[in-house]
Amino acid sequence: MFYQKKFVGVCVIKSYQVRHIQVNPGLVLSPMSGVTTRPFRRLIKELNPGAVGLVVSEFVSVEGMTRGSQRTLEMMKFSEEERPYCVQIFGYDVDRMRDAALMVQDIGADLVDINCGCPAPKVVKRGGGCELMRQPEHLQKIISEVKRSISIPLTIKIRAGWDEGSRNALEVAKMAEGEGVEALAIHGRTRSQLYRGEADWDLVQEIAERVSIPVLGSGDVVCRKTAEARLKGKVAGLFIGRASMMNPFVFTEILNDEPSRLKGNHALMLDVLFRYCELLREDFQESSCGGKFKQLASQMCRGAPWRKQLLQLNALKDHEALLLAVREGRWRPAALETEEAETVDVSCDMFSA
Repeated sequence: MFYQKKFVGVCVIKSYQVRHIQVNPGLVLSPMSGVTTRPFRRLIKELNPGAVGLVVSEFVSVEGMTRGSQRTLEMMKFSEEERPYCVQIFGYDVDRMRDAALMVQDIGADLVDINCGCPAPKVVKRGGGCELMRQPEHLQKIISEVKRSISIPLTIKIRAGWDEGSRNALEVAKMAEGEGVEALAIHGRTRSQLYRGEADWDLVQEIAERVSIPVLGSGDVVCRKTAEARLKGKVAGLFIGRASMMNPFVFTEILNDEPSRLKGNHALMLDVLFRYCELLREDFQESSCGGKFKQLASQMCRGAPWRKQLLQLNALKDHEALLLAVREGRWRPAALETEEAETVDVSCDMFSA
């Protein structure tokens, strides 16, 4: 099978180290809310053997964790093959952030990351995500308390700032370093930009020069060319998020300087989707699988003639039946397809930073 291929190639992408943890190569599966679940992380690891240096959970609410929400606690589950593995937490309350970080440590994760970059209104209005960058003194209290309480490495993920008038990423980075944060990732857009415009990689490179801990960049990395353009100076590595949904092989292609495997390769798309169905069933009830399946299919299968019909279905068994018909040459376009399939939500609210 395609996902059993062993990594072979000359690595020119940097690696970096967070205390005793070697992240090699320095390509990280970025946290995405509702997306980087265990099935998705495992899929990416399988499709990119040796090419993903670190995987990060979807960002997890400390309110849910510390109140014992089973659904929230299950979001931290991971498999040994995912290591090194990081859980990203978000929230505002200092004590809950500390307790949640201890819970991450207790489940055996390798690192804990604090989300200081999510732009989603439902997160920032509760004081979490990028709102913490508007309250650096409070963020400092959180970092100090969490760092004092845990023994595993602490990292953070931030943005350029809240808006153009408050681009304080450098100040936050220096503060975090002073409090013992051991690596940080920067998305080079402000909160007000959301995902519009271009990420400011000059800022990422500047901060990498001004602090001594590893600095990772995030934003607009979609292929080898864009990776090389951004991995300059002292930038230690790259966070890759949305590109992994559009092209789950992106890590290997960046590392090996390969052309896209998926472009026009519908047979390979089918292989990926069938495997994802298997992985989803291992972790979720059947009723919860369809929406997660469509998140990936919507992005990955652009250009496929059967994509529209696939996204009109809801049950995973129906998705599999259509995919099987395509594979066996039995699929035909629906007779009365007059409307576009509903677009699966991959808006900024889905993403952590």
